[in-house]
Amino acid sequence: MAVTADEIATRFPIHWLVWNNQHEELKNSIEAEKFTPEEIECKDPRGRTPLLLAVTLGYIDTVRVLIEAGADVNCEKDGWTAVQEATATGDQALLSLVLARRDYQRHVVRARGIPDLLRRLSLAPDFYVEMKWEFTSWVPLVSRMCPFDTYKVYKRGGNVRVDTTLVGFENNRWQRGDRTYIFQGQETRAAFGVGGRISPSQ
Repeated sequence: MAVTADEIATRFPIHWLVWNNQHEELKNSIEAEKFTPEEIECKDPRGRTPLLLAVTLGYIDTVRVLIEAGADVNCEKDGWTAVQEATATGDQALLSLVLARRDYQRHVVRARGIPDLLRRLSLAPDFYVEMKWEFTSWVPLVSRMCPFDTYKVYKRGGNVRVDTTLVGFENNRWQRGDRTYIFQGQETRAAFGVGGRISPSQ
């Protein structure tokens, strides 16, 4: 049974506005709080959120309105994410907009977990541990190229330091050196740093 345009507009009002690229009306409706956050993330019968539909259609103004309304950029349908859909449009401005929001949302999620992480670190006893790992292959020439390393991990209070010697891969050779990752936690704040040097190729 065919579904009429009026039925679609009634059941999926945000999708309808997106489909018709009515970004001004959409913005006004959101500012007037006509739509809840749950409705902004509602999926149509094909599994697309309004934002994913807008990205797929390449409507950058509509995408901007939905992003400013807090729409989740990490949405996906059938394994295709909003970033992949933006890439497929070939629109660099659209892709930059989606990527910037995705990175921001990921940062917010990570930052939200820092206080709990610091609490768990402070409760754990201080320690030092070495973790050795290596990849191997039964093919002789390939096995010589397989990486290996030993991680030295130090933990004291809310601070963690990891020392490693595998720093990169260039010209079909693994680069060795000294690299240190330092995580410093203080109450509800944390800082992360990287330092070290690359040894001359052997």
